[in-house]
Amino acid sequence: MDDSEDAFGHALKDYHLGKCSYEMVETKDGKIDVTSISYYFRDYDDWPAMEREAIRYAGGRIIDVGAGAGRHSLYLQNHGFDVTAFDVSPLAVEVMRDRGLKNVKLAGIDEIDGGWETMILLGNNFGLLRTIREAHEFLRRFYSESSEGAKIIAETTDPISAGFHAESGYPGELEIRITYERYRTGWFRYLLVDRVKLEEIVDGTGWHIESIFDMNGVDVYCFVLSK
Repeated sequence: MDDSEDAFGHALKDYHLGKCSYEMVETKDGKIDVTSISYYFRDYDDWPAMEREAIRYAGGRIIDVGAGAGRHSLYLQNHGFDVTAFDVSPLAVEVMRDRGLKNVKLAGIDEIDGGWETMILLGNNFGLLRTIREAHEFLRRFYSESSEGAKIIAETTDPISAGFHAESGYPGELEIRITYERYRTGWFRYLLVDRVKLEEIVDGTGWHIESIFDMNGVDVYCFVLSK
């Protein structure tokens, strides 16, 4: 990743160094969302209840994909779990190591190792599976590469209740880019799914939906897939 495109990483590093920073997420249809980077540094007690419930399913060899500032990995490491954090941002990797994470890799969803027992895709990171078709294929691949009894702990947003629209196709198949100060990513695909679409994606992959966690009045929900 070119440094000029590492908008998320620069925002993380600036916040880590004490500066108030943000990320601006823009969709191709013009929807813009600005979020404080403090979200990615929250301690366990400040996590939403549904995240605290979902993380209880983690065990064995854990991989945290799109780990950002590493808040989930740090919590798991501090409680004695074997966890490796992955991110495509060089500066995110630098921040995680500086915060004390022992096992950190500069890699994305296409490059993760096999043999894991829990995959973490919290922080809306089910979106990293990009499209409905690719999500189905990713899940089939993850099923074959993971250990017996493996679980995927993930989070997504219901795009329909969140007000996303599409002239054609599914409204949760987005193209987005991230901006922070003078740094900006290129456009990339990102997936949000409602519960019915999640069931369709999971069907035929070998996984089953074990649990779903949500909160009243919130479009975001967490879920656990099990072998």
